[in-house]
Amino acid sequence: MGQAKINGFQLFSVIFLFELGSAILLGMAGEAKQDAWITISMGIVFGCGLYFVFLKLNHMFPSLPLTSYLEKIVGRYVGKILALLYVVYFIYIASRILRDFEELLVITAYPRSSLISIGIIMVMCVMYAAYKGIEVFFRISELCLFVIISILLLLIIFEVASGVINFKHLQPVLENGWQPIFKTFFPATITFPFGEMITFTMLLPFLNKHESARKIGILGVSLSGIVLLIFSLLNILIAGADITSRSAFPILTAVGYINIADFVQRLDIVVIISMVILGFVKITVFFFCAIIGAVDVFKIEHPQKLIYPLGIIVLITARVIASNYIDHLNEGIKYVPYYLHLPFQIIIPVTLLLIAIMKQKFISQS
Repeated sequence: MGQAKINGFQLFSVIFLFELGSAILLGMAGEAKQDAWITISMGIVFGCGLYFVFLKLNHMFPSLPLTSYLEKIVGRYVGKILALLYVVYFIYIASRILRDFEELLVITAYPRSSLISIGIIMVMCVMYAAYKGIEVFFRISELCLFVIISILLLLIIFEVASGVINFKHLQPVLENGWQPIFKTFFPATITFPFGEMITFTMLLPFLNKHESARKIGILGVSLSGIVLLIFSLLNILIAGADITSRSAFPILTAVGYINIADFVQRLDIVVIISMVILGFVKITVFFFCAIIGAVDVFKIEHPQKLIYPLGIIVLITARVIASNYIDHLNEGIKYVPYYLHLPFQIIIPVTLLLIAIMKQKFISQS
């Protein structure tokens, strides 16, 4: 795995697909209602700033993933503990995303299927991608990028052509002031999906031209953020802010309004196909990060030995983290952003960067 190399376009493809991931499915900034676009715009700016933190750490340790340079920055023992916690974090978030897509498929397409059966199929695909390696996964992501862009463009065209867009749904702007916007911005929007770019601290060392990481990363975060912004606006313009904020899958609700001459309609299956592709990419990225981190922590010579046990752990965790979908969503809204995302995505990386900069200055002065 250490010999694998990826190019700039492959990195862009994965960043773009990863950022869309479950965010385009579950929707963003629902509590901000018709002002969700303001929250997401702020999130894009913050996401780019946070990526610079990850990028600076990568520039200081270009050949090492996060779990390796933790020890160099904070010492062997604290670094080991933090690295192990990051591995657990990556596994847990992979499980949460898997549960999201299990629920999507059961609710919308396979009501007679069980969560575990769909989960087994998805995890098998993820494990197969991990078995084939990072280079193969990133090459597949290039193809997935073109498929997803084509589907999303098609949906935009059909939604506009259906004549169901009502710009009055965006009014009044700032009806309840800035409080709902800041409430949804912190911590929900900054951590999901923008803070999840922490995963790329594990993947940037595989980039063949490190000097391109800055431009590619900012482009990937910005464009994916703009796509999320566009679809958030479309969901509200079509269904209205109240319906969108209450919907489990807002994009499916909006697509349900598409009807062109009673011929082009019921495009739910197209959305579901694109969501499965995005879910596969996002789960696989977290899965790769967990493997890379575990190899670092436990000094395992053959990473492929980890694929099956980690796959089983992700599958089981996705099933036991919540008894039903409502509990799963509540956990993801009330607890995960504060107790997991904020520390692992923002507090620890920013602290690491400050310590690393201070160490560099101290060494240069001495």
